[in-house]
Amino acid sequence: MLDSVASKLLQGPDCVRLATTYSDGRAAAAAVAKAQAHVWIPDDPSWSSAAAEVKLAKDTAGAGTVLATSPLYMVSDAATGARLRRAGGSWMALANLVDARTVRLVVRDPAGSGDGLVGTGAVAEAVWEAQDMDASALWLSRARGSTRTVTASSEVLRTKAGEVGLVPEYALAGAPVPGRSALPGRDFAAMLRYTWQPTATGLADPKSVAGLKRLQAALSGDDAAEARAMAHLRDANGTATPNAGLLTTNLAKALPVLGGHHVDHVFATWYAQDRRTDALIVVDVSGSMAKPAPGSTTPLIGLVREGVRSLGGMLPDDARLGLWEFGVRLQGTSDHRELLREAMLSPGQRRALTTALNTMNARPTGTGLHDTILAAYTSARDRYRPGVPNQVMVFTDGRNQDDPGGASAGQLSTRLQAAQDPKRPVQLSVVAFGDRQAAEVVGKAIEPIGGYVDLLTTPDQVAAVFIHVAAGGLHH
Repeated sequence: MLDSVASKLLQGPDCVRLATTYSDGRAAAAAVAKAQAHVWIPDDPSWSSAAAEVKLAKDTAGAGTVLATSPLYMVSDAATGARLRRAGGSWMALANLVDARTVRLVVRDPAGSGDGLVGTGAVAEAVWEAQDMDASALWLSRARGSTRTVTASSEVLRTKAGEVGLVPEYALAGAPVPGRSALPGRDFAAMLRYTWQPTATGLADPKSVAGLKRLQAALSGDDAAEARAMAHLRDANGTATPNAGLLTTNLAKALPVLGGHHVDHVFATWYAQDRRTDALIVVDVSGSMAKPAPGSTTPLIGLVREGVRSLGGMLPDDARLGLWEFGVRLQGTSDHRELLREAMLSPGQRRALTTALNTMNARPTGTGLHDTILAAYTSARDRYRPGVPNQVMVFTDGRNQDDPGGASAGQLSTRLQAAQDPKRPVQLSVVAFGDRQAAEVVGKAIEPIGGYVDLLTTPDQVAAVFIHVAAGGLHH
């Protein structure tokens, strides 16, 4: 679009000369900052969650205005397309087929392209909406192993039999290929949104402001239809532009822009460096943890043990991981006992993790949940590393009980708020298995500091929650 309006902007007394820098994916934000650009037009606003180095204008100069859109299609050979249609022709149908290993996903590198990020995020979002966030994280983890990730858009178009590529409409428009299937999704439309993002640099100079106003008008006004048609793009609402050679006029309702946490899920699944975190895992070892989880012959403590083991395997070497067990007065007057001191995952720390897990067993004891939550929170706060996500995950299958002199829920809430330090943030999550009433009590106690309670009811969810921790942590 920029190329098609550049010559028109040179005309008239208020002419504007464009100097354009092209950069895709995560690298774009750094390019914007380096060039001291006056405006950034990413192919989707979800990139702004990973653009801390750019000072973007907010609530002024049209910031956040969508200039054009392009839906993503599930592209495959005819036979695979027919299979996808029979399954429902939706993004959720694609998720199910990928999970069953009956089709293989092909995407552009999510860190290097909007279609890779939004496409992958859209399939995961279908799972999130149909089930929950833990299931979405688990799906991403499973799908990553079978997905073919490529760098060039042309490679996504060259799908093999049984593969489904996620391709933006502009790359398909005007060039139909016989025998190729392209489905936009019946449940929702996964949409790239080209967004106007002026920078603080651009708004600091009055002359630049005038030029920005004219450029935005050229890209979003009545005359912009011709530029969109030439680029095979739709308008801001997803309405097909006349003479653009687009594939369909009928699209499902557009999926909302991916939130920052959803973007983190994709990146943390694809790239080990994005799983860098400091995590303290705190596990209830009261007697009920020895009972099999519903629908399983494995004791709940065994499922948790394997979940912690898998978490250790997913985290990179420069992540830190610690492990506590808790009950009532496990060590002197303390309700918790440190099995593994939080440290970077060196080979020695990984071996120590295995040893610690082998000693973690359920036993006859109460559940000093409230005091342990406070102790874990303050420990993580005191060990905070600037710039590194700082997580505490407490796993319990019961309520705070059999703990004489232990803190009440109200006291826990008050003490957590007093311990909170904005300069040393802690992401606190309590994973509760089965007891909804107890989970609600804890949830209210930790809500004032942004804590989160995740209630699980099945064995599969136990495995999923640890994958979710590795993929950015548990959030609302």
